[in-house]
Amino acid sequence: MRIFAALELPVQVRREITDWQKPLKARYPFLKWVPGDHMHLTLRYFGDIPESGVERICSILSSWHPPPLGFSLDSIGSFGNSESPSVFWLGGCFPEEVSEIAIKLGWIPDEKGRKGGKSFVPHLTVARGKYSVELPELDPPGEIKGVFIEAAVIDSRLTSTGPEYTFIERFDLH
Repeated sequence: MRIFAALELPVQVRREITDWQKPLKARYPFLKWVPGDHMHLTLRYFGDIPESGVERICSILSSWHPPPLGFSLDSIGSFGNSESPSVFWLGGCFPEEVSEIAIKLGWIPDEKGRKGGKSFVPHLTVARGKYSVELPELDPPGEIKGVFIEAAVIDSRLTSTGPEYTFIERFDLH
């Protein structure tokens, strides 16, 4: 299993992001665009961890009762080499409770025994790429607002057509 904890997005937010992606997909077909049903805000990636770790994640998320978590997406960034980024993401404004739960989940070791630091940068991955002769210039989508609807523990299985997600547990945030 490849486990991660995430905050799920409302359908309308996913729709707005996929509408923003449409012209970019035509312009940059060499990028692998994240489909709407795979969009989420990752709180922490754990990888292949024992069942006891999954139970700890579920325990933390089941006892988390934040106020409504409104957010806005209005900026774009990337990870990797500046001349050939490997990940493109949307960022914006997120409530402090999002960082706090990510830090709390960081106390659970990942598959390599590492614990997360205090440097959580909330972001939503929208595309991945490999080296290309053309550096994509992605304009921000304008402000997209929403409220996180649920937290989830997800198993991501890699396939030849991309990752397949299985929800291990979902936690309603309303």
